[in-house]
Amino acid sequence: MNSYDGVDRIGPFDVVRVLGNGGMGKVYLCRTRAGQQVAVKVIRGELAGIHEIRERFAREVNALRDVHSPYTVPVYSAETLTPPLWLATRYLAGPTLDVRVVTSGPLPGRQVAELGAMLAEALAEVHARGVIHRDVKPSNIILEGGEPRLIDFGIARTAAGTKGLTLPGTALGTHGYMAPEQLLGREPSPAVDIFALGAVLAYAATGRPPFGTGQPASVRILRGRSPRLGGVPAPLAELITACLATAPTDRPLPSQLLAALGARLGSASASGASAAEQPRRPRRPRQPTVPVAAPPHRCHVPAASGAGDPCALRPFAARLLDAGLTRSLVRKAVLHDAH
Repeated sequence: MNSYDGVDRIGPFDVVRVLGNGGMGKVYLCRTRAGQQVAVKVIRGELAGIHEIRERFAREVNALRDVHSPYTVPVYSAETLTPPLWLATRYLAGPTLDVRVVTSGPLPGRQVAELGAMLAEALAEVHARGVIHRDVKPSNIILEGGEPRLIDFGIARTAAGTKGLTLPGTALGTHGYMAPEQLLGREPSPAVDIFALGAVLAYAATGRPPFGTGQPASVRILRGRSPRLGGVPAPLAELITACLATAPTDRPLPSQLLAALGARLGSASASGASAAEQPRRPRRPRQPTVPVAAPPHRCHVPAASGAGDPCALRPFAARLLDAGLTRSLVRKAVLHDAH
């Protein structure tokens, strides 16, 4: 297989079209022989030829196979030994977070908090398996049924056993979402993903990256400039600011962020419930009804000819009333039977 010169198969999958192109390779929409859609990422040929990169890719695929989160995508299959190297995952047709924000505007504060909680849970699982994503950004988050799916671990690395390994000619992240230590080329830790998550939440809440875009954004981050969080609710802005701390040790762990966001969502729900429970204005009392003697009666079931009462049901209704049933219940029962 060589997906760069027109061959239309990747492993056992038929290529449908290109989904995206990045520093590590291309992502294709493919189909299984039964017609199931999958997303297949193919590592660039010049990178796949490097022995160390093949080893690292194999480690990362093995680690990702153990990641089981509702907010990531499962690994279906992979080729980790012989180039071309590829990784097949479930295909998601939903829009990315950046497309959602561009087309519909920033998310409300509660939705941003919910998004942050779900992504924090995803990162907690990813980090527990020894994987660092290193490229968390809006275009790597697909929305499916209102929930995020973290995708594209193309430049991910395992937290152990990769010290000193660099990838020639590849980007190590995205400007505006890379932590200072990542920009300086230092050994990354899971805290780089928390920094990126803070930038993602700021973007979701405001519609703009908190440090801007391109190389100038990275310069602002390295200079320790404050993120632009105008319009973000104060409690949420405090959490985002903590995620964007310059020092990795000052950023919260995914579990701490999840707890803080969960508490915020819980308090918001409680305040909403207490507001709903506020006593309403008393209604004006209804005027008492005045009984009408011998009201007009439209009989749906006339009595037999010669009966004393023209209505066949009135005697039964009278007995039911004497037994304790209300007139309204009897009327409903009579009308129901008549129809």
